[in-house]
Amino acid sequence: MLEVHTRPKSKDLFDRIREHILLGHYFPGQWLKQAELESYYNASRSDVRSALSSLSERGIVEYVKNRGFRVFDRSPEEIGEIVEMITVLEGAGVHTVVDKATNEDVAELETLAERFDSLITQGSHADLRLANYRFHDKLNSMCGNKLMAQTVRHLRECCVSGPFARYTTFDGLNESSKEHFEIIALLKQKDSAKLEVLLRQHTTHST
Repeated sequence: MLEVHTRPKSKDLFDRIREHILLGHYFPGQWLKQAELESYYNASRSDVRSALSSLSERGIVEYVKNRGFRVFDRSPEEIGEIVEMITVLEGAGVHTVVDKATNEDVAELETLAERFDSLITQGSHADLRLANYRFHDKLNSMCGNKLMAQTVRHLRECCVSGPFARYTTFDGLNESSKEHFEIIALLKQKDSAKLEVLLRQHTTHST
């Protein structure tokens, strides 16, 4: 899953629409009408089309022949397969993450974990999804393999709005938050074996 290349204007539009999808402004299955996007983003038809095509290549939206583009609404089976790929890649990078982690990296992870925790009582479902995504994106960026980190990022974007039961209950959200801090503690202890096990458990429940 390599980086999508678009013209400068459509790349900026790609980033804006992508961010709005991750934030929950557009929901899974929602049709993205080009005329409305042109007006909302003050963009040309060609740039909107290019941005949507790039989002389709990334797996964030899908193109339906004779209908147009809509936000991908993945089945539980598809999300399960994506999560399986994420756990394999994250597990492969654990030892390097532990070796390369700096005090600054750990401090940033703690800030992101605290952000997620505060949103349990103050934020929306979309806020929590994005906070979790950013926590794991930072963690994966520490592996030192840019292509691996980028691939995991793209996979997470494909299922950031997935139907995970843990996000439907207060207890589930608290458990997810607790695991964020446990991940950081194991990182500080440089215990890569236990960290790999915890990451697999955590990712399976709350990607």
